[in-house]
Amino acid sequence: MRCLRWQSLLLLVLLSMLMAVPVYAEEMTPNEDVTQDVKVDREASPEERTAVAEEMKQAAEAIKSEDTSDIQFSGTYTLKEAVEKALADNPSIEAARRGATSAEESRKAARGAFGPALSTTYAASHTDNSVFNNHSTYQWAVDVTQPIFTGFRILATYNSAALNAQSQDLALSQAELNLIFLVQQNFINLLSARENVESAKDSVERLASQLKVAQAFYDVGLKPRIDVLRAEAQLSEAEDTLISAQNEVVIQEARLNTLLNLPVNAHINYKGELAYFPFEQPLEVSLDTAAHYRPDILIARKATEISQENVTIAASEFYPQIQGKLEWTKNGDSPEVNGFDNDGNPTPLSETTVGATASWSLFSWGTTYFATTSAKQTVMSNKASEASTWQEAAFEVKSRYLNIINAAKRIKVAEKTVAAAEEAYRMAVARYQAQVGTNTDVLDAQADLSSAEASLITARGDYMISVASLYNATGRKVPGLTSSDVINETGNGLEADLADDIKKDMEAERKDDPSAMN
Repeated sequence: MRCLRWQSLLLLVLLSMLMAVPVYAEEMTPNEDVTQDVKVDREASPEERTAVAEEMKQAAEAIKSEDTSDIQFSGTYTLKEAVEKALADNPSIEAARRGATSAEESRKAARGAFGPALSTTYAASHTDNSVFNNHSTYQWAVDVTQPIFTGFRILATYNSAALNAQSQDLALSQAELNLIFLVQQNFINLLSARENVESAKDSVERLASQLKVAQAFYDVGLKPRIDVLRAEAQLSEAEDTLISAQNEVVIQEARLNTLLNLPVNAHINYKGELAYFPFEQPLEVSLDTAAHYRPDILIARKATEISQENVTIAASEFYPQIQGKLEWTKNGDSPEVNGFDNDGNPTPLSETTVGATASWSLFSWGTTYFATTSAKQTVMSNKASEASTWQEAAFEVKSRYLNIINAAKRIKVAEKTVAAAEEAYRMAVARYQAQVGTNTDVLDAQADLSSAEASLITARGDYMISVASLYNATGRKVPGLTSSDVINETGNGLEADLADDIKKDMEAERKDDPSAMN
């Protein structure tokens, strides 16, 4: 019986030891048995303490909030206000606007060819054979000409000029779209840079605190000198990252100033924050919007139409050219052109002629034929370019749409990562201060937290830029990145225009009329 009791007691002791081992292993690190036995036989020297104090002072200066009380801000702009300011004052928009105005004036010039042309001439000549005893004669003529038929050349020229004016208006719209996206992209990059500065300051603050704790442990002989050195190195790297982040903020502010046509050194308060907002527009609607409103697609379409008018212009030489003419002339033997003076008897001499002229080029060695053939080939080339432009546009729309989905997923993952990294850092600090964790654990946890915060900032910035880029790819002008800010000049509203276009397409499909789809 005693043997059985002793065996039972021994078995209970062994089980208790086995159960205690995992708990002990969880509280200890693989190298802890070594570090716990380390004894530091000396205190920190004055030079070492001075170096640490200087490092702590630099860290405090780095994370100190910037004093802006003495800065006179020239203005405050939100994202929407910054875009509107750029559209109003950016020189590139003014250049595109002037180009559109020039094209409109060219259209008016082409329109003038439909009306009559008025001209006048004055001629003086001297001959050996006298006329009414005078060797000098003078003539004054007034002509009015009116094109009657030019082989449709004048009409086609006007249509081409009108289409070019529309194309220049679209080029202005394209310049505005590109500027909107450029301002939005740099504004969001500025917000990201500011977030990176705050994250870098937090890293510096955390590492400075760890350096302080490591130095305190080293001073009392509980931790080796290497813990202090590693904390100093990590703190220096964090300060370097902070300096770079602060420099990026200044660069982005200067870039925005130039885009808004402001002095590059102006102090502007750009207000905003990185934020997630749901984007619910389906891909099909985005593609349809791009097909109807994207300027480069419409410009390619206008180029095809202009080349078709050029075919008509080239083929106009196949037809006769007819024009009417009204001419009034007056002759005389004096500069006043008051007729001829014959022995003191003035003889007025003037006449009026009304008529029409017709000319027809019957043969020119194929000049007109080959010019027309060349123009037709240009039409085919422009149609192919138009199809290529649409394919590239469709790819841009889909890729940027997928970028939005990707960035939204990354935000959710990054938020979870930050939460986990914050908890891991808190636990690592607590374990180190309780002398059951290592300095390496704290530094690794700090690095993981900084990396997680950077990933979250990048994901949020990428999301907002992806939304802006999709609006750009679909031809929508949305200064504030919200649907209520859409700039639409069609009159009925973007959604109403899309609904009308879709309705027309469905009616054409029901009627099986392919031409109605064009």
